[in-house]
Amino acid sequence: MQIPGQRQDWLGRLKSGLTKTRSGLTSMFTGEKVDEAFFEEMEERLLLADCGLPATELLMQKVRDTVYQKGLTRPEDVRLVLRDAVFDLLRPLETSMGVDRARPLVMMVVGVNGAGKTTSIGKLANHYAEIGYSVLLAAGDTFRAAAREQLDVWANRSSVDVISAQGGDPAAVAFDSVQSGISRNSHIVIVDTAGRLPTQLHLMEELKKIKKVLGKAKMDAPHEIVLVVDATNGQTPCNKSRHSTMHLH
Repeated sequence: MQIPGQRQDWLGRLKSGLTKTRSGLTSMFTGEKVDEAFFEEMEERLLLADCGLPATELLMQKVRDTVYQKGLTRPEDVRLVLRDAVFDLLRPLETSMGVDRARPLVMMVVGVNGAGKTTSIGKLANHYAEIGYSVLLAAGDTFRAAAREQLDVWANRSSVDVISAQGGDPAAVAFDSVQSGISRNSHIVIVDTAGRLPTQLHLMEELKKIKKVLGKAKMDAPHEIVLVVDATNGQTPCNKSRHSTMHLH
């Protein structure tokens, strides 16, 4: 059992680590000179921050062009240019979930063990509940210890309901949850699933079963399949996500 002092030590180490990660890129903008060595260091730090080679090359080209065109000489000005370039790069990916295109909208949440699926579901439920949508959660992870309890905590925070069956068939829980969502006229049903690697084919078959059962409970469901990845894994989960999605079809 973790005592309060140990928890504080752990939080302190975590905060220290995140501070080092953040300062790795931002600290270079405190100097006084913008030259080729400055750009080379920026490119190196973007790569070390796991931006990936294509994105780093695109960002560096845009930053260089803007700096030379405007004649910028202060690192702080370059920082703002980089910030705007990152926003411009990500903006085309900003899309609406389109919650109102189905009622209920059925979301199936998948990912490997420990990636943060249940926590992400809790945050999604809280967000949609706050803006006026009725949300129903399906505790489809029927095997992990305390999975239902963890989902209950998030549900209580957001004042939403949970459909569960401890140790039961995840597909049956998913089906019952969608049927309940239909009868309650809920806006959104979010289905939690057990964590698994895409290489565990027998477990991926269970996900396929859940997806198929959701389609029987409501036409075209699930309307969204949300893959949760651990950000500390960097680009790798994004590169492998296609493989995971293929197994669900």
